[in-house]
Amino acid sequence: MSDLDDIKEKIRAAMNSQGTYTSDLDLCITLCAGSYIAFKIALNDIAKKKRSFVTEVSREGNKKLVAHPAFKVLFDALEVTRKQLRELGLTLQTLSASDDDEVNDLINEVDKIDRDGEGD
Repeated sequence: MSDLDDIKEKIRAAMNSQGTYTSDLDLCITLCAGSYIAFKIALNDIAKKKRSFVTEVSREGNKKLVAHPAFKVLFDALEVTRKQLRELGLTLQTLSASDDDEVNDLINEVDKIDRDGEGD
């Protein structure tokens, strides 16, 4: 659980630095940190894959290629995390954490996906 606690503390620190933290937001911070953990797990799973597709067999016995289900999990977790970060008022412009901060890295990843048009 220390990973979750570390992420929650980094989010709190980022919010404190911009003057937006109140203890009333602790539930939202916990949800955001949990979503980020889910995102990291999904990202780790995808990093181990050699292909972005799987072969599916229909009930008629026909084979077809479909997107690997892990990608949907990744993008769903990414979207939830992005929305929760925005709810907390954390964006790349307002986040005053260091460059090697995990929250900053996450926001950079989310912004890159949004720029590439995959986050829609």
